[in-house]
Amino acid sequence: MPVIKENELETIKVEMDGVKNVTKKIPVGKKQGWEGYTLRVFTIGPGGYTPKHSHDWEHVNHIVSGRGKLMLNGVEHEVREKDYAFVPPNTVHQFSNPYDEPFEFICIVPNKGEY
Repeated sequence: MPVIKENELETIKVEMDGVKNVTKKIPVGKKQGWEGYTLRVFTIGPGGYTPKHSHDWEHVNHIVSGRGKLMLNGVEHEVREKDYAFVPPNTVHQFSNPYDEPFEFICIVPNKGEY
């Protein structure tokens, strides 16, 4: 499928320890024929966050809208619309949204990172 319509994607509530107010959509991945990687779109609502964790794969991120924080190895970075961020493998990281509007970003990971 060469064109994916945003309004046709399933919104998945992310439910795991250390997560608050996060949803994701998966426009492109193995199911769509991309064998190596998965493109995910996360939305973190006000006051929300992803788990603080690390793993042996990288993330490539692009901020779509809003603003938020990215913690990398204990250092907090503000990110906002149109910014890019790279999370190296084996780096403790966490995205959070301490602001009043939704924070949305694209996250591309190797397929083993989408479980």
